[in-house]
Amino acid sequence: MQPGSELMAAYIYYNGQPFQYTVDWMRYAILNDTTWQADNLTAQLAAYAAEVDPYNISTWNGDLSPFQSRGGKILQYHGLADPIISSDNSPRYYEHVVTTMGKPPSELDDFYRFFRISGMGHCSGGEGAWQIGQGASGAPNATNNPQHNVLMRIVDWVENGNGPETVTGTKFVNDTPSLGIDFQRKHCKFPLRNVCIDPENYKKPEAWECVP
Repeated sequence: MQPGSELMAAYIYYNGQPFQYTVDWMRYAILNDTTWQADNLTAQLAAYAAEVDPYNISTWNGDLSPFQSRGGKILQYHGLADPIISSDNSPRYYEHVVTTMGKPPSELDDFYRFFRISGMGHCSGGEGAWQIGQGASGAPNATNNPQHNVLMRIVDWVENGNGPETVTGTKFVNDTPSLGIDFQRKHCKFPLRNVCIDPENYKKPEAWECVP
């Protein structure tokens, strides 16, 4: 897990108890054994589960050319403080696509762009500028401005050809829109990363820059 995720992960993973999703997956999807207990997990059993791979749960197909040829667009994001799924997994998959398709990021940009959202938890929440118009969690911040709304951003990309270079996130005071905006940040397109160039004004979007 990334540093910073442990605050939210403490009650999920670091509580001395097996993660219930893992237990249920092994019981019902892999072994068909409702009595299985997590203390019986072995490296061999984990390898078997990966080999069975029911429902293609691994989602590790790196060849997205059929999707691309149909004109599809992917706007992927991952919170860097995700307490459930390591935010290292998304760059790993992106690089897998680069290698499998033999396309550098400049060519993948035609249909696949990935954004790391600093301070975002599992899809939402966290200490960063995490509200980007996603799902019900972004409803209080509803806006049709594509720069602030990932759904409208991908619509703009598909319908008007405007691929996103950054995605602007908002952090409200105490995560309460009625209290006003605490800060905003432009999240960078991978493999670029956000670097603070003006620490004294770190809450301002222009205090950050996307660099290689």
